[in-house]
Amino acid sequence: RIQVRLGEHNIEVLEGNEQFINAAKIIRHPQYDRKTLNNDIMLIKLSSRAVINARMSTISLPTAPPATGTKCLISGWGNTASSG
Repeated sequence: RIQVRLGEHNIEVLEGNEQFINAAKIIRHPQYDRKTLNNDIMLIKLSSRAVINARMSTISLPTAPPATGTKCLISGWGNTASSG
């Protein structure tokens, strides 16, 4: 079972802004490699709508891909290395 934690900043403390929503469907990248973490990306369909408010908002998707050679920034809180 996968549960999405929205608005989470510290998993050790409930701050009151978190939303816990189960995944209704997951789609893993077909070439995901657990050992190397290559293609470590997944689409998750939530089982219910997230509540959008002052502490939880959406971001706009780009209207076109970046030009070849453009430096891009990717951020997240996941693993960046494999220990196994």
